[in-house]
Amino acid sequence: MSHSKSLQTPPTSTYLPEADNPSIGTVTSSFFVCMEGIFQKANVTTAKTSEGALDNSVQLLWYTCIEERISIGTMTSDFQASATLVHSLVEMHVMTDSAMPTLRQYLRSNICIDNIWIIRVGHLGQGAENTELYSSKFSNCFLESIEEFPDKLILKARITQRSDTATETDFDGTQGGNNASAWDYKTNSPAVDDSGGAAG
Repeated sequence: MSHSKSLQTPPTSTYLPEADNPSIGTVTSSFFVCMEGIFQKANVTTAKTSEGALDNSVQLLWYTCIEERISIGTMTSDFQASATLVHSLVEMHVMTDSAMPTLRQYLRSNICIDNIWIIRVGHLGQGAENTELYSSKFSNCFLESIEEFPDKLILKARITQRSDTATETDFDGTQGGNNASAWDYKTNSPAVDDSGGAAG
């Protein structure tokens, strides 16, 4: 027997009991997106809260956006005094489904989407599956582009206002109060979210 063969070890396999494997989408945190008037499920009314939006949402595979100050200055005070807050397009990756034709029509006709919600949920223990951890609400939105792949769409939306709400969550799953903020990029000033978010 050659030296190289003597160093080889037989392959091993480890099998875990099915009961020990967490179910996908409940134990791990997940992101969802709701576009008012587009991902509307039958017999479900879109509410002006993230809870109502979650009922009309689809899985969000990935998203990205940037909020930044565009200013001219050399000192911190200069940036603070002269800066204007701007928000990039919100890029969202969703699965291609029956809403695809509606999304394309919104883009082609430049139809306003009143609200887009991005919601993160997590599993906080028995009886608390898919509990909201935080949400971002984008208002007065217009689709700028749709990039299509065999199994997903990349959507980019222009927004006017953003509000964020995050629930304080301890390691044991206990949830406390909410932190909230809102901003209107059209007026470059704090705004009050109609779903209860405080001014930023």
